[in-house]
Parts: sequence; structure tokens; C-alpha cells
Amino acid sequence: MSAIDRLIQGAIDIHVHFAPDPRVERRADAITTVRHAKELGMRALVLKSHEYPTLPVAYTVMQAVPGIQVYGAVCLDEEVGGLNPKAVEAAARMGTKVVWMPTFSAAGDPRHQKTGDGITILDGRGRLLPVVEEVLRLVRQYDLVLATGHLTTKESFALVEAARARGITRIVVTHASTMAHWTGMTVEDQKALAARGALIEHCVHAMMPLTLRLEPKALAEQIQAVGADSCILSTDLGQAYHPMPAEGLRQGIATLLQVGLSEEDVAMLVQYNPARLLGLGG
Repeated sequence: MSAIDRLIQGAIDIHVHFAPDPRVERRADAITTVRHAKELGMRALVLKSHEYPTLPVAYTVMQAVPGIQVYGAVCLDEEVGGLNPKAVEAAARMGTKVVWMPTFSAAGDPRHQKTGDGITILDGRGRLLPVVEEVLRLVRQYDLVLATGHLTTKESFALVEAARARGITRIVVTHASTMAHWTGMTVEDQKALAARGALIEHCVHAMMPLTLRLEPKALAEQIQAVGADSCILSTDLGQAYHPMPAEGLRQGIATLLQVGLSEEDVAMLVQYNPARLLGLGG
């Protein structure tokens, strides 16, 4: 068995998109996406929608495709009421695993950067809004994974520091290499956020020819600078013009091995760290 096959078996992707979607043409529905991941031997997926909580979809898919773990999540975008603690609590009580801060609705998202609108988590003095404090209370209460979404770098620092101060231990800086293009997040920023206890997520999506075209070597260098023990590789795939997410993760694994990451480091990125994040053990 090749190193690539060993690494995709038991791998976990914490960032997977699927159909139906009101904005983006998706490659496949959730059942097809999960079934393909199971066929490649993957251990778990987290289903993501920018518009609706995915736990009901994840729950139903696991009935149809047993033998692989599928987790639900919620993004605090306008479609669920934005920074809405009631949406977080409802999702958590059903078994949701991940809460993303605003993504497409965030002020840090490219859709809003030029217009100056969008959701921010900070007030005019740079302090967390009270509603964000309430969201953090719920994340702590239900032991959820907290992800930064499309927040600005400044907001990401404020969120991570506040979360850690409140005893939240499962924190992800969402697709940090993508945020480098959108908000100027540097490798030094990534290192500083990792030092504060966050896991730094990098996505195969960033390397794809129809997105950022990030050089694989550059992505590997970011991971090496931060340390593989503080990073996660996921896909952010599901777009109609990209490979299926599981195949995309396999491609990402192969690419990073080819540009110099060790098998041990890649195992940390796709197996051990996401398992630890989701409470599945190392």
C-alpha cells in the first residue's frame, strides 16, 4: 500500500460542501459525497453550509451510509440570523459539532470588504460584542468546535484570545492560507494564533487552478513554519468544477508528500489533529 493510500484511510475532512446550495453549484449531494469518502477509507467528514445548519443532513446520511462518521455544523451567517445564540443552542442540543463565525456574511469576506458592510464581532472600540460573548458561553457549555470563518485577522485574534480565556480548547483558524489573500493574514499571524492554542486550517481548495492557485510548496512552507502539530489539512471542496472532496483530499495528501512534507507530518494534518479536534482521540 502506498503512503498516499495509508494516509487517506482514516483521514478526516472538517470542511466539506455539498448540494443543495442556494449560491454555488455543487459537485454532489451529501449521500454521494459521504459514500465516496467511505469508499476511500476515510474516517469522518464535517458537512458545511453557509446558509443552514447541517446536523439534520449529517444525521440522515449516517443512516444511509453507515461505517463513516458524519458531523453537522452551523455558520453564523445572515440566513440563520447572524450572530444568533439561539441558533447555536438549537444546533448544539441536536448534536452539532462545529460553529463557524460568519463566512459569506462576514465583513472580512471579499463580498463586503469594498462595501464596508457585513457582520463584525467587534464594537467600535475593538471589544467583543455581547452577543459574541453569549455564543462563546454556549460553545464552552456544549464543548463545541469554534472556527473563525471569514473574520478579519484582527477579529480572529480577538476571538481566539477570548475563547481561550473562557476555557474553550477546540478552536480552528479557518483556511488560514486563503485568509492571507483576503485579509493579509501572515505566517507570523498563524504562528501567533497557534501559540494561543488554535489549530491552523489549510485547504486543498487554495491550491486548485480555478481558485487561488497557491503553489503547493508555499503551502508546505506555511505548515512547516507553524508546525504540523498545530495544523489541519481539509479540502473546502464540493464545487462543481473541482474533484469530489475525498479525491481532492487524496490529491492534497499526494501533493504535499511530493513537495517535501513527511508522511508523519501529513498524518498529523489529516488524521491525528482533526481526530483530536473532534474528540475522536489521536
